[in-house]
Amino acid sequence: MAVPSPSASCPFCSIAAVYPPIPPSIFHPQQKQDGAQESGTIPTDTAQEPHAHLVLSTPYVLAFLDIMPLTRGHVLVVTRDHYEKLKDMDVEVSREDPAAQIGQWLPIISRVVMRTVFGTEPESEWSWNVVQNNGIRAAQQVPHVHFHVIPRPPLDPAPTAAKMSFVMFGRGQRDELDDEEGETLAKALREELAKEVCRVEEKEGVDLNLEATDVRYRRIKGRL
Repeated sequence: MAVPSPSASCPFCSIAAVYPPIPPSIFHPQQKQDGAQESGTIPTDTAQEPHAHLVLSTPYVLAFLDIMPLTRGHVLVVTRDHYEKLKDMDVEVSREDPAAQIGQWLPIISRVVMRTVFGTEPESEWSWNVVQNNGIRAAQQVPHVHFHVIPRPPLDPAPTAAKMSFVMFGRGQRDELDDEEGETLAKALREELAKEVCRVEEKEGVDLNLEATDVRYRRIKGRL
């Protein structure tokens, strides 16, 4: 299958062009390089356009903080290639299939976000939305396939039926993300992701670092 061409007007394609694939375990607290080298790995100039508070960057999938989060830790998981809607994604019998890749990373990013946001709260009490919208009537604001991972902290007081409807469909009040707070949170998420990648390799025998920098990078590097 041919790699879809990026859209010049798409903000997510612009982000994908700035952030090349990076092995996620490079940010492990016990393995990562010094701060100067880390800064060189991920562009951190918030004046740069486009700028994203990056969590994950592979040849197929990126994850970064939503700039208008519904809750703290609201992360977008997007395809690197440009697909406007979910129906536009072809399915290949291959681990290189973008649909398979985004499906692989969604539970990983979910665990990472919940551990980072909820800390020592028991996993059985974690609550979060995974939301994906297609088309204007479905509230898709950016015409590029993306999933919202939205942590849901305890509701106080008890929610009304109307408020539960907003929660169910990933809606609510949105506030602009502060750059300094975003960078601090993104760093914590990257470190937690590195730990999760190591855990997956140890417990499940899957090397996500290898998949995050596989041979396809050579095919897309020319347009990064």
